[in-house]
Amino acid sequence: MEGAQGRTPRKVTIRDVARLAGTSTSTVSAALSGGAKVSEPTRRRVIDAADRLGWRPDRRASGLRRFHSRSVGMVYEVEQSFQAHLLDAVYVELAKEGLEIVLAGATAHHTEQMCIADLLREGCEALVLTGSGLSGREIADLARRLPTLSLCRQVSLGGVDVVACDSPQGAGMAVDALVALGHRRIAHVNGAGQPMAEAREQGYVEAMTRHGLTRNIRVLAGGSTVAAGVLAGHALWGMSSPPTAVTCFNDMCASGLVRQLRLAGVRIPDDLSVVGFDDAPVASDPTTALTTVQQDVTALAREAAQLLRFRVESGRPVRPGTERVVTLASQMVTRTTTAPPKS
Repeated sequence: MEGAQGRTPRKVTIRDVARLAGTSTSTVSAALSGGAKVSEPTRRRVIDAADRLGWRPDRRASGLRRFHSRSVGMVYEVEQSFQAHLLDAVYVELAKEGLEIVLAGATAHHTEQMCIADLLREGCEALVLTGSGLSGREIADLARRLPTLSLCRQVSLGGVDVVACDSPQGAGMAVDALVALGHRRIAHVNGAGQPMAEAREQGYVEAMTRHGLTRNIRVLAGGSTVAAGVLAGHALWGMSSPPTAVTCFNDMCASGLVRQLRLAGVRIPDDLSVVGFDDAPVASDPTTALTTVQQDVTALAREAAQLLRFRVESGRPVRPGTERVVTLASQMVTRTTTAPPKS
């Protein structure tokens, strides 16, 4: 038989919470599930008792899904290296705010909608949609159920908080940097319908127009993956008069383009300068060393975590008109894929 020092501590139960709070177990269940018939002072007393005892509900128990667990559900796209990089910063910043994170990864066979359904079943008290591909109506519908934050995608929807970098500003900054090097024939490989693709293309077009280069505007079909960049590389170098520089929707697309063109004998940056967007891990890979527009993952995660703590503590969906929009500036990170044109 184990000695007292070796015993496993007894699991705290809902009865323990009820005893400390001076209520019945049914009242505890109603208080933690958001029941309307429980007075606010009683609810607060129950929550405080649960916190003092370190009690956490079994999320499989349907009656407790609205327990104030301070858990935030986050949807991210598994194949996007930038989102995985951002996720690490979100872990750190949410912990600082006393929030737990419940993850759901979207893949080719597990859609964003499936991820959201998973998180709702887990009883999360707020949702983070990272670069969401949902329609505005779908996001707004979610926001009517619980606090919803759009991370890295700028939307204008009542009741939906936003924390994102200024995509048009960042895309324009890439063009400015290339023009400063002496480039005039600058093309853009777009996101082919991905979230924020239109905003980044808009930033490219506006910057080219600002520099008096309207005649040189060229937009090629791209996407958000390495494979999309490879296809764009084929199309770009097949032009009769190829550009001397190109900006890309994101770093994965840009890295695919760089690899494909190098295989074809194109010298990067001597024959073509390339700029990505995000500063994902693939950009700093020494084999790519991509010049890119950086989204500050620490700043994004910090702003999101502080806002989420406020929303979780409020315990209710965000009223339309009171949503908060935080827009962060981007900055250039210069590596080895950009240089002045040859002539």
